[in-house]
Amino acid sequence: MPQPARRPAGAEVACLKHALLATLLLTLAAPGTASAGDEEDLDFMRPLLQFARERERTRDERPRPTPAGVSELKEARHQLEQSNPPREGECAGSLGAAVYADLYAELAAAHAAEGDYGGAAVELRKAHDCRPHSADILSQLAGVLFDARDFAGAREANNAALVLDPRSVNGNRTAGNLDYIEQRWADAIARFRYVAASDDDRTRAGYGQLMFWLAQRRAGVAKPEFVQRIPPEGWPQPLLLYMKGEYTEAELVGPIMRGDRDSNSQPQTSTDERLCEALFYVGEEYWARGEPEVARDYFAALVNLRVLYFLEHGLALAEIARLR
Repeated sequence: MPQPARRPAGAEVACLKHALLATLLLTLAAPGTASAGDEEDLDFMRPLLQFARERERTRDERPRPTPAGVSELKEARHQLEQSNPPREGECAGSLGAAVYADLYAELAAAHAAEGDYGGAAVELRKAHDCRPHSADILSQLAGVLFDARDFAGAREANNAALVLDPRSVNGNRTAGNLDYIEQRWADAIARFRYVAASDDDRTRAGYGQLMFWLAQRRAGVAKPEFVQRIPPEGWPQPLLLYMKGEYTEAELVGPIMRGDRDSNSQPQTSTDERLCEALFYVGEEYWARGEPEVARDYFAALVNLRVLYFLEHGLALAEIARLR
């Protein structure tokens, strides 16, 4: 809705607090400004964690980000019921098999958007019944099973997808994610190298680059590297620069805050969405440095943001479970 001509006083204070917080974080994160051993100062040395906690405190004052292009659950269910799909086991041979599969997949996406990954998996299995040779449906099934933390089921579905399409970027990305959380570093490195080099979309390839770098870091590679290719424009480029040591953690706060500006036209890169991703990758960097307790704090802050439809949310939950 349009911005009012004047904000209420409370909103002005909140806005000022955000600006002061960002300035304070940048100042305190500079070398030599924090007192070692003081827990409060240590928190301020972790600017993203402090920013995430501030966002959590003011969550009710802001509209929540929602995944783009996902049908609402009620509407998706209504469209499927109106189509009168065949009984289970009879869909693949029906005239409208591809249409029914798409409707089941839309309903699955609506379930997943609500955080109901079990319900999403049920609908995707129905979609697979309609199109048993679709690698894409199997890949989607692997994804929701991953988010449901059914890693064995995700691996089985993804392996079946890769049999149908061994060069699938999404299939290799999911295999890499499974290898990563299982700490199979050599396999994860190989998978993410392929994803980073092969994804036609430079932005998605950027996330492959991030995971490629982190898999090397967690494997103990002294000098990690990125695949040589033109980097993405906009987000998540600041995260790649952070990995290379060209951005500090404090300097990430600025690009993250710009996600909520009207000038940001990049889809699904709101401030909370950028922060969700940054908390994961920076948290993983802490773990690679030998600070898993700090990493757990970052993952917990990520989960509290409740950006349920991002891969990093599922990865963070898996890492929290391992850290326990």
